[in-house]
Amino acid sequence: MSRLLEWLVGGTYNDAHFVLRAPVGSGVTLGVLALALCTLVLTFRGYRKGPASRVVLLGALRSLAIVLALALFFEPALELRQVSPVPNQVAVLVDASSSMSIAEAGPGSPTRAERVTGLLRAQAGAIAQLGRDHRVDVYAFGERLRPITLEEAQRGVGHAEEATHVAEALAELRARYAGGDLGGVILVSDGADNGRLTGGGARLGPEAAQGIKQLAVPVHTVAVGRSGLRDVAIAEVLSDDFAFIRTAARLEAVVRVAGYAGQPLRVHLRGGGEAHLDKEQVVSAEKDGEVRVRFEFTPERVGKFTFEVSVDPMPGEALRTNNVRAFALKVIRDRLRVLHIAGRPSWDERFLRGLLKRDPNVDLVSFFILRTPTDLQIVANSELSLIPFPTHELFAEELRGFDVLIVQNFNLGPYGVVPYLDRIRDFVMRGGGLATVGGELAFSGGGYGGTPIAEILPVELEAGASLEPERYYLEGELRPQLTRAGRVHPVTALRMDPAENEARWATLPVLEGANLVRGLKPSALALATHPQARAQDGSPLPLLAVAEPGEGRSLSLLTDSLWAWAFSPEPADVRAFERFWQNTIRWLCHDPDFSPLRIEADAAEYGRGADVTLRLRAPAEPRLPVEVVVTRGAERVQAASVRLGDDGLGQLVFKPQGPGAYRAVARATLSGRRVEDGDVFVVRATSRELDDPHGRPAVLEAIAKETGGRALSEADSWAGLELRAPRAQRVERRREVELSGGAPILLLALGLVVLEWLLRRRLGLV
Repeated sequence: MSRLLEWLVGGTYNDAHFVLRAPVGSGVTLGVLALALCTLVLTFRGYRKGPASRVVLLGALRSLAIVLALALFFEPALELRQVSPVPNQVAVLVDASSSMSIAEAGPGSPTRAERVTGLLRAQAGAIAQLGRDHRVDVYAFGERLRPITLEEAQRGVGHAEEATHVAEALAELRARYAGGDLGGVILVSDGADNGRLTGGGARLGPEAAQGIKQLAVPVHTVAVGRSGLRDVAIAEVLSDDFAFIRTAARLEAVVRVAGYAGQPLRVHLRGGGEAHLDKEQVVSAEKDGEVRVRFEFTPERVGKFTFEVSVDPMPGEALRTNNVRAFALKVIRDRLRVLHIAGRPSWDERFLRGLLKRDPNVDLVSFFILRTPTDLQIVANSELSLIPFPTHELFAEELRGFDVLIVQNFNLGPYGVVPYLDRIRDFVMRGGGLATVGGELAFSGGGYGGTPIAEILPVELEAGASLEPERYYLEGELRPQLTRAGRVHPVTALRMDPAENEARWATLPVLEGANLVRGLKPSALALATHPQARAQDGSPLPLLAVAEPGEGRSLSLLTDSLWAWAFSPEPADVRAFERFWQNTIRWLCHDPDFSPLRIEADAAEYGRGADVTLRLRAPAEPRLPVEVVVTRGAERVQAASVRLGDDGLGQLVFKPQGPGAYRAVARATLSGRRVEDGDVFVVRATSRELDDPHGRPAVLEAIAKETGGRALSEADSWAGLELRAPRAQRVERRREVELSGGAPILLLALGLVVLEWLLRRRLGLV
């Protein structure tokens, strides 16, 4: 065609088509053509009665004249063009995910990423050949697509991405070239996909395959994941989100084994805060695959703790960072276990015991003394229906199984409790709750002074005062006075609104009697005081005081007449007696809602490089300055001061400095005392795809098959790959050859009209 055009008009052209140069619209064009057609129809209808030769001759003359007239009107021309194709794009996608850091041949051998760098350098000639007919665009991909230059790819794209998302990368590529001209894709990867492509499995999903086909171009794949990988990994830890205190908790570790079938594997479970849990199991896999290892342990404390499951490294292992998996577990109570001990029956003891028995969330064990070992008896113990006080069983064997110990108007001397007081102290120091309630047999009058239990009380006592208890008990009516700390403390919050709460305290029934003490300990808080009486140090006599010794909490109520509040004129569900003791039990058990300062991480586990957000809350103290310290083991990794907003809320965002178990602690000063709260979280040592780092060439072969591409090895050349031809063309030269003829055509058309008229006249048709 191009040679014919060159012979006809001269020059080099390879494309030609007709154009109409008349400046008329489509409406005029259609009207003129319709008029010409009508003229021809009427012409042949007028001639149809004559001989056929006459019809043909006259019709031909009329038709030729009309055609020439149309040519004059539309001015047709032949447009000659010299065109060349516009190069389309070829996208080269290079895997930059963390699985590319694997060296299948073991430590010291080239990693997959290093082999890809060498591969791209070796294919430089083939890429240059592709660049003559196409524009080569290079991308690194993992969780997202990132454009890079070919030179950057040949220097190495690294392996910093957290996951391999092939289907998502191809979908983003399709969006990038929407409306463009993509000729093909070359995908370089190990096939260790953990996105929509396979859903983490080994086969191409039907939805992913359909999405890849929508590219409508061949995808050529280059597999760089080799077989023979030797690795053991903690692929997953299966456990509940929480466990119950003093109840057996179970978890299952999934160990993925490759290349070590039949060899013993040592799997460990460690952590749990101060419990120092350390368990080990030895297992082996009959063949490569998954082995499930089950652990069982009993949490002894409430809270959020970090644990770690690990498997000992094996010789020649390709990757060791996936041998450890840390996780966080929250330990909660199913029911509160309360031990209630009273020195003698009383109205206060009766009302408190009845309240605790009615609470479905409380598992109560209660003892109250009806006789002492010195009581006169005329029959043997075996014939009495009452039993001696079980001192050893309670304080040596069972105490650690309780959450709260309530000691109410109890004299320590007659029941052999003194040798076990250090166990009560240790119970509180390790996180337990202790409530001591007054009466003539309590505090100084009960021999508490100078004993281990005195160390954990919020008040100072006289040693040896039990010899004359009447000196340490003050008779008379009283109405407790809230202190500054008591106005905001959760124990004394009988109403949610502070003003309403203070007014409620002012109208409560009066109490009767109070225990005298030397004063308040420096580390303690007085929440309510006697309206007139003074302690021995001259300060207002505390009636309600709290302290936080060690990791536990201690509360002292220095009267045994609180039962009078049970008759306050209020509905039963909001009576002061019930509300006070509910608040007390929850505070002693470290209920998070009762903490004046809270800090919480926005997740229990984070991936590598993720930002951690720590949320702070102190509703009762807006604009509070809070000190936040984050540690990993003994290492201090973050320290900052955060001022809360007007709503008592704030946050701190930071990036962890490495994998492991972290603890965040918030500290502040509220009402003159230091308070703190903590939370734990885990940063993963590896990305999730390193839980199963095996290459999957079959996945890449399936992609190539679905799109009409080729599945290549590292040794195959990229030269001659089938790609879609460019759709767009560039016009380099253009020329129009006029076909209408101008004046000669006009004269010819007029001549044909005159000739037809003469023939019609001769034939007698005019």
